[in-house]
Amino acid sequence: MAGDESIKSLLRICIALLCGGAVVLILVILNGKPLDDTSGKVLATAVALAFLTLTSASGNQLIERQPGISVVGYLTIGASLLALVIVADLIWQDSFASSSGLAHWAWYTLIAAFALGNTSALLTGYDDTDPDSVKLVRLGTAVALWALVVTVIAEIRTPGHDVDSQQMGITAVIYGLGTLVLPLLRRVAD
Repeated sequence: MAGDESIKSLLRICIALLCGGAVVLILVILNGKPLDDTSGKVLATAVALAFLTLTSASGNQLIERQPGISVVGYLTIGASLLALVIVADLIWQDSFASSSGLAHWAWYTLIAAFALGNTSALLTGYDDTDPDSVKLVRLGTAVALWALVVTVIAEIRTPGHDVDSQQMGITAVIYGLGTLVLPLLRRVAD
């Protein structure tokens, strides 16, 4: 039960951070002045926080609903926190343009958080009683997602050299199709 309390505490912190970020964004918007350097950084940090809170929420749902594979949920939350730290550091540095190594790591961790968040969402709905067609689409969607992750990271690492744009496009379409078809297929199978 101590684990449940720590998850609830983490969720309360996430809620407070989201509310705080929303207040800051509202104040920036109401300010009505063009964005200066500081307000632009606040806005970028708030957007990163909002995005990464969503990925963390997927990890938390997986932990709650599928305790047998909760390690993926914890990895999702960890990757999201790491991405937030790196992205915030990159945003708030004095010399954004001179931080190409940090920028690459920001992209890598954002992609990992996104991929783990989507993987957590896919796994949250897993049920042993699902028909084979649902299990196959879930597996294919996860494989397409991680193939896309590897492809995107390869492109970031060495732009224009290692990635076939057609392969990337086809993989993205298969992943997108899987995410759209899976809930529909589950409804048809019920």
